[in-house]
Amino acid sequence: MLLFCPGCGNGLIVEEGQRCHRFACNTCPYVHNVTRKVTNRKYPKLKEVDDVLGGAAAWENVDSTAGERPFPLLSCG
Repeated sequence: MLLFCPGCGNGLIVEEGQRCHRFACNTCPYVHNVTRKVTNRKYPKLKEVDDVLGGAAAWENVDSTAGERPFPLLSCG
């Protein structure tokens, strides 16, 4: 989570204060003490998954050969 300074608009840093943690600005004297838990969750919308090659319909018009192998498979046994 990135919070911005209301005075100058720069990003705030989290630093440890005397009593608690606080958001502070590096360029101006703005300080905001954190008194409760800060959370922020954003879940992105997932896109629909597309087939990379067009699915099963992409294989309908492909070239193919009907033949035998020129050499038999060699076995090492």
